[in-house]
Amino acid sequence: MRPTLFVTSLITTQLKRPLPTTRASRSLSGTIRRDDGTIILTPHDENAHSASVILCHGLGDTAEGWIEPARYLADKLPHVKFVLPTAPTQPVTINMGFSMPSWYDITGLDSRSNEVCDGLDRSADTLLNLIESETAGTAPAHGIDYSRIVLAGFSQGGALALYAGMTRRRSDGSERGLGLAGIVVMSGYLPRSGSFRIAKGSESTPVLHCHGRDDPMVTVEAAELSRNRVRALKKEMGATEDSYRVKIYPGLEHSVSMEELDDVLRFLERVIPPEKEKEDCAGDPTLMSVKELREAVRRAGLEERARGLFEKSELVDLLLQHLKKK
Repeated sequence: MRPTLFVTSLITTQLKRPLPTTRASRSLSGTIRRDDGTIILTPHDENAHSASVILCHGLGDTAEGWIEPARYLADKLPHVKFVLPTAPTQPVTINMGFSMPSWYDITGLDSRSNEVCDGLDRSADTLLNLIESETAGTAPAHGIDYSRIVLAGFSQGGALALYAGMTRRRSDGSERGLGLAGIVVMSGYLPRSGSFRIAKGSESTPVLHCHGRDDPMVTVEAAELSRNRVRALKKEMGATEDSYRVKIYPGLEHSVSMEELDDVLRFLERVIPPEKEKEDCAGDPTLMSVKELREAVRRAGLEERARGLFEKSELVDLLLQHLKKK
């Protein structure tokens, strides 16, 4: 008999106890709401932005359901931008066909149904587009490296984050996996476990999987099965480090606790710590990211000369010429 991975209902985020009141933080003044339901929490100091977290809600919820947990994390990570997308509203088979925000369709409770997940790839591509927007530096960053981006999610959103973070490839034609800084799964599971494959280059991506021991909707067994499947594939690909950690919370049901959020915070502090500020452009420009190059240009007083320069190579040449004159 195949194990039941999850039990589905209208799921919204529930905190086991209220979030502590924080000071008037930079996230409050840097909240952007888009027409598609996406909410973005930007660092108060744009120049400090050196990492991004894309956080996906669960079935039946929206980005609004996660804004307070995201603000709690953002207040303690002033260099991180948080992007909270909202899933499209569509019929969900297992919920009698009622339409609700859902990243993909769920047809049944058994493992075989978990292999279907119609719409999963579309939503994974939506996350890929958000990631590429961060690396391209469209707004407001000047290019965040893949290794400074984390995908995270709760329940169905956690399943999507795990799937997309491990299977998607960069859009630069290299066929290389994303190689993200990390993936956070809260009360989630691995969708399409049987056909799941990790893109080359993502086998070392660290995963934190948080799960309530008493979760009646997505059983704790789902976390163990997900870890075992991903671990086996990582080993096949030659990964030597066990980078998939499962943390179980006794007494926690299908919700999020403060202990869990603090564990997520510590994980983020480890995989996307603040970048060291550069006092000037004395570092090697050829080794800098686009964001670092633009910051070096600003510190060197070269902003006027940099107007109209969009290619990374042009910024490198400008800084190299400046260094030769010093």
